Amino acid sequence: MADWEAVGLSAEDAQVYRQLLRDPGVPVQQLSESVEMPLATVEEAVARLAEAGLVRSGSEAAPAPVDPRSGLGMLVRERRAALDGVAAMTDQLAREFSAGQLQAEPSRLIEIAVGRDAIEARIDDMLRGATVQAVGTDTPPYVADGSHQVSSAELALLERGVRFRAIYAAEVLDHPGWVARLTSMAERGEQARVLPQVPVKLLIVDGTTAILPLAGDGPSRPGQARAVVVTDSALTSALQVLFDQLWGQATPLRLTESANADPVTNLINLLASGMKDEAIARQLRISGRTLRRRIAQVQDQLGATSRFQAGLQAGRQGWD
Repeated sequence: MADWEAVGLSAEDAQVYRQLLRDPGVPVQQLSESVEMPLATVEEAVARLAEAGLVRSGSEAAPAPVDPRSGLGMLVRERRAALDGVAAMTDQLAREFSAGQLQAEPSRLIEIAVGRDAIEARIDDMLRGATVQAVGTDTPPYVADGSHQVSSAELALLERGVRFRAIYAAEVLDHPGWVARLTSMAERGEQARVLPQVPVKLLIVDGTTAILPLAGDGPSRPGQARAVVVTDSALTSALQVLFDQLWGQATPLRLTESANADPVTNLINLLASGMKDEAIARQLRISGRTLRRRIAQVQDQLGATSRFQAGLQAGRQGWD
């Protein structure tokens, strides 16, 4: 009878109600005999069932049950609404918990993850726990050959509809596999921008938890990558401000070719990303010689003195 407790009914209440469903409208005395319970116990059960809307009000002497599809359905909806209300308070309660823990023990502000596996596991945990948004920055060097691969946690986050914004250093686009990764992420809903240089790798989830590297693997200390995880505090707020400022300075990254855009516009989008010639030629499937000729034509048309400047000026002039 544990299932009945989920809607606030006891085992005795459930037994009395089910007997009423089988034999509706019998006097309470007869009902007591049928379920083999004391009369007082049955009367109390009938009163609770009436209060719960499962027995018609005022029918205690000869109780008549309400159709469970409406009576129990209403109880379930009320309980679900109450649970939803509790769930809605979870984030606020978690913030209060974190504030209290931080007040009692300031060292709880940070956590150190040591080793690449531990760092990746912590990042996965953060992404899987995101409810509103995740933001991040990314820049080389990469110590793992598979660093360009999309993790299941990233895919799950986008599938849940969590907003994901990322800023990449232009150098990222020159690494094998990264253009395909970013294209795939964009198709799934990631909003990406690019900067010539990104100062630090960073991930912030829901504006309350951040992770950033302290030290990377090196030839003298292999396997000793370290990252710091910072919980809800003024520091996480400051890191969010840093990201927002970088986001405002960054250029939207457009790697997928638009069906309505001409080849020049697609080239402009790649120039704005800061990609090198070799990477752009590979993306457009043209030779380096053809690419250089097209870039020169675009620069002349825009009056730009560099490829990156051409991309920026095109964006300002509405070439998208």
